[in-house]
Amino acid sequence: MERSVRSGPSDPNTRALINALRKTSMKHDVRIWKRVAEMIAQPARHRPAVNIGKIERHTSAGDIVVVPGKILGSGIITHKVTVAALNASSTARSAIIEAGGSVMSIDELLTQAPKGRGVMIIV
Repeated sequence: MERSVRSGPSDPNTRALINALRKTSMKHDVRIWKRVAEMIAQPARHRPAVNIGKIERHTSAGDIVVVPGKILGSGIITHKVTVAALNASSTARSAIIEAGGSVMSIDELLTQAPKGRGVMIIV
């Protein structure tokens, strides 16, 4: 039986995001964007789903977080945090905004912080 060749995500937006992350990683010599690109290039079933309770436990006020998957609304968040993710549920988005934080796409964060300073990955 022949093995199929891994082709990566078929969504053109996801492919463009992976390419942008890799280019920014090479241009600014920053490994965080390369790691995020590797995690997004995985099959969708292997991408992390992170609850806002986990974001609450692992961050403090003013932190910038990247989730290379989906943010889910289970838990409570009480401090202001900026979260960039591929996708977010409506309950997670509203809970983060109510706490004074913001939710954005990963490419928006990539243009805001191309050197990746102060950005952490939560999986």
